[in-house]
Amino acid sequence: MKIYLVPFLLIFFISPALKAQFCNGSSGDPIVNVTFGTRQAPVPKEKTSLSFVGGCPFDTGSYTIRTLIFGCGETPDAHSWHILPGDHTRDVNGQYMLVNASWALGLTHAPVIIHLDTATGLCPNTTYQYSAWLANVMGNLACGGKPLLPDITFTVSSLSGVVLATSKSGKLPVRDGRVWQQNGLTFTTPPNIDAVVLTLSTDPERGCGNAFVVDDITLSMCGPAVQATIDGKTEPANVCADYTNPFILNGSYATGFKDPVVQWQNSLDSGKTWKDLPGITTLSYAVPRRSIGTILYRMAVAERQNINSLNCRVVSNPIYTEVHPVPPHRAPQNVIGCLSKDLHLPETDPSALNIQWTGPNGYSSNDSKSVVPNIKYADTGIYRLQQSFYFGCTSIDTFKLNVFPSTTISTQSIYSICEGNSVQLSASGTGTFKWMPAVGLSSDAVANPIALPRDSTLYKVIVTNTYGCKDSAEVQINVFRNPVANAGPDRTIVLGDTVVLNASIKGTAVNSSWSPPTSLDNAQLVSPKAFPKQNTAFTLTATSTVGCGTSSSTATVKVYRDVYVPTAFTPNGDGTNDFFKVFAADGYRLIKFIVYNRWGQPVFSAKETTEGWDGKMNNQQQPADTYVYYLEIENTQSKKIVKKGTVTLVR
Repeated sequence: MKIYLVPFLLIFFISPALKAQFCNGSSGDPIVNVTFGTRQAPVPKEKTSLSFVGGCPFDTGSYTIRTLIFGCGETPDAHSWHILPGDHTRDVNGQYMLVNASWALGLTHAPVIIHLDTATGLCPNTTYQYSAWLANVMGNLACGGKPLLPDITFTVSSLSGVVLATSKSGKLPVRDGRVWQQNGLTFTTPPNIDAVVLTLSTDPERGCGNAFVVDDITLSMCGPAVQATIDGKTEPANVCADYTNPFILNGSYATGFKDPVVQWQNSLDSGKTWKDLPGITTLSYAVPRRSIGTILYRMAVAERQNINSLNCRVVSNPIYTEVHPVPPHRAPQNVIGCLSKDLHLPETDPSALNIQWTGPNGYSSNDSKSVVPNIKYADTGIYRLQQSFYFGCTSIDTFKLNVFPSTTISTQSIYSICEGNSVQLSASGTGTFKWMPAVGLSSDAVANPIALPRDSTLYKVIVTNTYGCKDSAEVQINVFRNPVANAGPDRTIVLGDTVVLNASIKGTAVNSSWSPPTSLDNAQLVSPKAFPKQNTAFTLTATSTVGCGTSSSTATVKVYRDVYVPTAFTPNGDGTNDFFKVFAADGYRLIKFIVYNRWGQPVFSAKETTEGWDGKMNNQQQPADTYVYYLEIENTQSKKIVKKGTVTLVR
């Protein structure tokens, strides 16, 4: 940095400060263009006297490079600076330079070099603009509400340190948020100067404040105004690939050049890079015809001796041109019209802005779903469809309509069958037949197929005559489900109790009834309450009301006088009386059921009435003998019943 301090001092103390001046004509491509990129990286040390930090620049004379930062202020806890999202141009991930240029009492005072750069390859006697975008980042609460305001100096000097121009931004005011403003100066290079040093600096006062952001530091040539037009306009030119008027570019420039020369350029990457068009050096340029693509054009102007130097040109506004592909075109087609039927003309393109059908007998329509009604032989002829799209694109398609005798189909529209049954369908008309869907049909290509669908189905039948004329009809087959009765499981009760028969029925339009109806609260209900005084078999009958038959199912209700405990059992595996168990009504809750041998040892216990003793203990068969049991059980009224007794195991 020391090699730059001497020229900087010369700049600051010798050269008088000037007000900012900006180019009021046209400028060239940037010779210096500092955007701080999209990845956080410090400025090279030889280009700044500030110290780089990764986060908020709380330290005196520090800076950071960021795309988003918040929570900064004069101390780590102050949070008195604005939230700073995005750079000046809002580029994706674009960054800026955030500077804290304050300095405190006791520190050696020295001007702060924010950014220093060198530009070479300049042309003598040529005007350039040096500028940057700046913003105060301090809020109203910064530094107790009285922050020192930044004042940035722009200086251009020769490599030997001679000041060529200097200008100040003026104090950047505190605002409600970050507000970017462009500051800078213009200067003209002396005859013997082709390189300059560009210095962005500040000489802050002692105290709190002097926080700001910098972005887009640029140096560009400045010259008379240059303008380009296409067909007399500056607006983008969008045309269809079948355009007939060629693109004519015209350029113009204001006075101020001594011996100007022009050069047309184009860009194939949306203005990122530009290429000279060889030999295109007049004010008018007829752009070659092309069938597709986007190309930008502009005109560059320079003094004759400088035209080959990109640093010594000014350029016009860019002209955008785009050629859009012609919409797809359909080859001429033949269309069949059937006498006395409506003809639906072919579908149009949904992206068309306007459509227009024309045809014989003065036919005209601009409907996207155009129809020629009630076809007559006189409607035979050529139909023309013209569609208009964006950018002047059009398409014209033609269709030849041939009118033939029509055919008519007739059929029964509704059939009803029971599940598992079939029905023969019937259709009549002149021509061949096609049924859809084919599922459940004996054939899909006859007039009278046999249908055996599993579910209700809507069929469509089409008849086509030898001329290709069609007619269609729909046939609905309703499949009724057969009745299915399920009386549910057998039940047990104690005399005087009531139990619900857990029955169910299925089928289409089914009625149900129970027999015998006695001892039921309602014999027409699917799940009635039963209270017989003796064992009774109840039969549920389901009857189809649409002629699909009946179905029956039986459930038996066993009636016990009391809780029943057998006195003997034979666990020999013959399926009869193999278990010793308690027989109780549904809903009774077993509390305790234990079986003991003659020595008082428990050989079996149960927790549910469904459990029974198979004559084994620890998987070992017990001898034929008399055993003692103890039973506690609770009825549906929560009354406890206790029984004791003996049971004989017979082998």
